[in-house]
Amino acid sequence: MSITPPSNIPLSVDYTSKDFYSIRAELIARIQDRIPEWTASDPADFGVALVEAFAYLGDMVSYYIDRNANEGFISTATQRSSVLSIAQTYGYNPASYRAAFVTATFSNTAATAVVLPAGTVLSGEVIEGDTVQPVYFSTNTEIEVPAKVGSIVGTEDVTVYHGRSITLIAENVNEYGELIGESTGRPGMRFELSETPVVEDSIEVYVQDGDIYTKWTQVQHIIDYDSTDQVFSVISDEDNNISIIFGDGVSGTVPTLYSEIRARYTVGGGSFGNIVDGILETIDYIPGLSESQVTALQSTLTVTNSSAAVGGSDPEETNQIRLAAPQSLRANTRAVTLQDFADLALAVTGVGKANATSSVWTSVTVYIAPTRTATDSDPAPGLDELGNPTLEYDSLKEDVEVYLSDKTLIGTTITVSPPVYIDVIASIQYTKLDQYTNAEIELGIKNKVLTDFGYTGVFFEDTIYPQDIEFSLQQVPGIKVAKVTQLYRDGESPASTTLEGDPDELFRFTEANLNITEI
Repeated sequence: MSITPPSNIPLSVDYTSKDFYSIRAELIARIQDRIPEWTASDPADFGVALVEAFAYLGDMVSYYIDRNANEGFISTATQRSSVLSIAQTYGYNPASYRAAFVTATFSNTAATAVVLPAGTVLSGEVIEGDTVQPVYFSTNTEIEVPAKVGSIVGTEDVTVYHGRSITLIAENVNEYGELIGESTGRPGMRFELSETPVVEDSIEVYVQDGDIYTKWTQVQHIIDYDSTDQVFSVISDEDNNISIIFGDGVSGTVPTLYSEIRARYTVGGGSFGNIVDGILETIDYIPGLSESQVTALQSTLTVTNSSAAVGGSDPEETNQIRLAAPQSLRANTRAVTLQDFADLALAVTGVGKANATSSVWTSVTVYIAPTRTATDSDPAPGLDELGNPTLEYDSLKEDVEVYLSDKTLIGTTITVSPPVYIDVIASIQYTKLDQYTNAEIELGIKNKVLTDFGYTGVFFEDTIYPQDIEFSLQQVPGIKVAKVTQLYRDGESPASTTLEGDPDELFRFTEANLNITEI
């Protein structure tokens, strides 16, 4: 779980400050002021019962007044649906499910090469708790697996992505995807996709135009387009169900009355796709081949993944939306200050952290890192095990460059760069309450540090003081005193006890680098 910094914890609107007992007391006082001889206090008295009924009603009305006020502001809203609605008015689109990816190795023992088209589906089984669930990955490109030569088996590596096409899952589909509805000719039509989770940026919408289907374009804000533009936007609700929204005839055209609306998209994504090595072991589907043909091919063609999948992430957490949405609005679609560049980058779906730096106004470097949730275990989001940018990062980089291209001053160039992860060494001493064991305390300390100062809790150019960690550790059950004696970058002198990050740096705490001892 993630712990939101105190400044981001939603405040509670409390306009009325009236509860049952205070209202009851005021009503009795008002009655006795006008009828001094009425002194009844027995709950069985009809007058007291009537007063308590009004007090109960007043309590309920006060509660709902406060709750309605609470949900009207992004800083105080507690319901995800409220936060999403407010973020939408800001023009902010939270990140949805992103697909994990991994290198799959095909092995061919046949004497002839095998060509696998894009859309080939691989599968495996993942154990979650007490259940076994299937996981599906698909190819995005055509590949050719070489034939076996002598005793050397033909092999081919390809990057595969978590998920499979809706055309393999839903009913009432054709080559243009799932039928999600028919146009009513009304402005602002909305159609919900039948399956979830939906991989972000995988949606293609086709609108019937006589005997053909025309592909429409997904945009972030329909209001930016003309009445003749064939565009649509995508929104997600609190349950992560995805809906397609069309224009109103002023901003974006309205699909022709009675025309079919179809959608192609990939079902999958999320942290569930971050599988370990050896999970993928079955070729589940090959476009153009029957089930029996695929079964026959499996005798000579096998597949596996020799490494773990990375890059899968769940929808953006509510607290992250609460933080990022106002920042994206603050820049107001123009980048002048460095903070503007960072805030606008955060408005790009999938960007979870951003920072900007510059020595001259004509050249700005924007550092970005992808969105992750507290449950994701990716040690370096945006980078692979060798420290090179991943495909996920490359996609985000391109999106940020395009998004910022028309929002900067003339003559300003933008360079988008990945983060640099800095491993941190921390030495912590503690004293505990007698009823707790050392193992319990040390586990609690590790969980607290890795949660509060994990990826979701750090930012570019952070400054982390020992007191920050000590304050967090005081919340661990069983701790009397916690003291951070060392806090420094891995590979540097332990003399420093304060971490000061550079513009491109994100601090990273790991269990192996936490030294915990009892005083």
